[in-house]
Amino acid sequence: MSIDPAERLALMQAFAQSYRDRHFRPEHYDLAQGYLQTTLSDDSRMPLPFFVEYNNAWWFEIVTAVDVPAVGYDPDSDTGFIVLDIRYDTETLRAMQHVHFGSVGDQGGRNVIARIRTYASNTFFGRAHPLVELDRYGNGFWLETGYHLRPSAEAAQAFLASAEGQRFASTAPTAAPIERITRNLEQLLARI
Repeated sequence: MSIDPAERLALMQAFAQSYRDRHFRPEHYDLAQGYLQTTLSDDSRMPLPFFVEYNNAWWFEIVTAVDVPAVGYDPDSDTGFIVLDIRYDTETLRAMQHVHFGSVGDQGGRNVIARIRTYASNTFFGRAHPLVELDRYGNGFWLETGYHLRPSAEAAQAFLASAEGQRFASTAPTAAPIERITRNLEQLLARI
């Protein structure tokens, strides 16, 4: 397959826009074999279907905005990068992702993201802001359960039903995200 740098850059720009829109589109990824590795949890490989579903159901509802100060593609290494300023109301997590590409479909097919490596500070999640605290809880049952979608989503539902989950559901600024997450989890569990 010949590599078209313009197509790779366009995919990186679409990836950046999906962060700004706070919704990942599955067609951007190699869902059969792709994976993400992150310094935020551990070095294991998170399958890209889990990455897409987890972010769309949980994480994007917690963050208030994602700014993308830089995005690019290096044709020499055939890799992309994205710089992220992830906003949790008044708190900002700065992160970077290194992207490798692949293709799906017959004869090389559609240009997709195959591997992502995320770099960000683990210490950020020690902050006392309610949205950061909620995400810290989520990291525990989403990212540390072996990346199995149904058990993670069920653990998220169990957390939301717990006393701690109810505390987040009853106060601002977490009440509205919890309401959206509850709907998202119901829809996710109905289709997996």
